[in-house]
Amino acid sequence: MKSLVIYYSKTGNTKLIAEAIASELKADLFEIQRQKDIKSSGFRLYFRGGFESMTKKNIRLEKTDIDFSKYDLIFLGTPVWAWRLNPVVRSFLKKVKIEKKNLGLFACCAGSAEGVLTDMQDILKNNTVLGISEYVEPLKKDKEANVKEAKIWAKKILQKAKK
Repeated sequence: MKSLVIYYSKTGNTKLIAEAIASELKADLFEIQRQKDIKSSGFRLYFRGGFESMTKKNIRLEKTDIDFSKYDLIFLGTPVWAWRLNPVVRSFLKKVKIEKKNLGLFACCAGSAEGVLTDMQDILKNNTVLGISEYVEPLKKDKEANVKEAKIWAKKILQKAKK
């Protein structure tokens, strides 16, 4: 079964989880990239990123040409900005067409990702979501435990996809 892990990460948290899943499942990895990256950090990053999330700003992206027909299982990861779906991932989902696929959705946040994971499921309603998972600041809060949890979760999703 061929798998793909798609993610966007500004601070490295989502990248950590995406890479853990990809290495565990020997999956292909695709990083969504903005054409113009946010150069800010700290408060300025949170302010600008939060504004983009709250206003659902459409972000220009680098290449998005993925042949989804090659994959049986797709994992999609996003950071949470201002309690909302990251604008880069939202823009990606508007641009590409993912349909009739088995999905695993994950989010990295500082608090809760429940609303974001629900939004992702709504956007991807023409697919089968086999599971969702959230990771609270995995680089800061027990990195090894978060990586282990992501790998276990990914294997469970793979087993569901095989049924």
